[in-house]
Amino acid sequence: MSFLPAISIIALLAMLPVLISLRASMVEGGTDFAAACAIAAAATLFLMLSEFPTLRLLFPIGVALLAGACAFMLSGFHRALDVSKRISTLLVAAASVAVLTLLLAAFGASSVTLHALSAIGIAAAFLLNIAVCSQHRRSAPGPVERLVVIALTAVGCSALIAVTLLSPVAHATASTRIEPVSWDIACAAMRYFYLPALFLGVILMIQNRVITDLKSAIARDELTGVLSRRALLDLGQRTLAMSFARQRPAAFLLLDLDYFKQINDRYGHAVGDAALGHFAGTVTACLAGRGTLGRIGGEEFGIVLPNHSENAAFALAEEIGRTVRDTPIGRFDRPIQLTVSIGLAEATPGDTISDVMIRADMALYDAKADGRDRCTIAGRFQPDASARALAAAAAQMRAADVRAFEPQLLRDAG
Repeated sequence: MSFLPAISIIALLAMLPVLISLRASMVEGGTDFAAACAIAAAATLFLMLSEFPTLRLLFPIGVALLAGACAFMLSGFHRALDVSKRISTLLVAAASVAVLTLLLAAFGASSVTLHALSAIGIAAAFLLNIAVCSQHRRSAPGPVERLVVIALTAVGCSALIAVTLLSPVAHATASTRIEPVSWDIACAAMRYFYLPALFLGVILMIQNRVITDLKSAIARDELTGVLSRRALLDLGQRTLAMSFARQRPAAFLLLDLDYFKQINDRYGHAVGDAALGHFAGTVTACLAGRGTLGRIGGEEFGIVLPNHSENAAFALAEEIGRTVRDTPIGRFDRPIQLTVSIGLAEATPGDTISDVMIRADMALYDAKADGRDRCTIAGRFQPDASARALAAAAAQMRAADVRAFEPQLLRDAG
């Protein structure tokens, strides 16, 4: 008896606890993958035992379990990739099986056919692992990519079952000496290492998705959906470094929603949260990819603007101000008009993102002091320790200044 089935069983059993633990990762299909792995280990065990002449009757059970493991694998990919219609998965799987059936019918169960099936299955496993491990490095896969993954899974599983059925064990008689590995190394690799390699790809796929989701959760502000403060600062620092290296301009806008505390006091915090979400959505739509919006904290937001000179950034800030002013919140009894004050600072060589933000913060204080609902450009000084302290004081003064205004300054549209 060959030692290869034992290696396959050990590999599958080693991956089974990992798949079971990943079921709690909120990734659809995790239960199906875990079931497929457990059934595949049992199938491999039965197929291994069937190599003994006295236990050859276990071979049909092993093949049936193998087919069940493949079915669970297809179901797992169907759920994990969120294929919209189950009929699509069934049609693609049926077409894949039909192609291999035609191959068998045309060339018969010869050694050449076994070699071809093994090559097809191994190629499908290789491409499938590449597909499932790389799909979450960018946007979600489209419908064609999803069906390609389903097709590769079906082709590989069909080839695996066909190679298993055509193996010497399936056709041996009581007087035939069984040599499960000698007939072909590729076929043996297909029989014993296709599923472990495939489950390894599944584990990497789920881990990639979990890591991507965690990074997205950390990088995004939960309330508004824009970048968090830390993610915005990291992006800003990378943008400055790239802009300086390419000798391109870059700017930073610091936005503060006017009279936000009065919105909370007058309408309640639920409306305040809605105002922040509405504001973030309005500004993001206005940017249209020209910059990246992030939430600094409270009602303060920042925008990183690569390839924007001071004049270009000011024109964009004016456009943002008009758009916010002309887009009131209309989901409540009376439309609530919002306005925004903006501080603008252009980056100069040697600046860090903190330096640019300090200058923008000083400009924002000037915009507030000048009457709000406007954009002010920062001076071109290099911030030192006193400037940093002054910027912090300016932020505190803005907060105190907001509390001092009477509610009538909060303007309602309509």
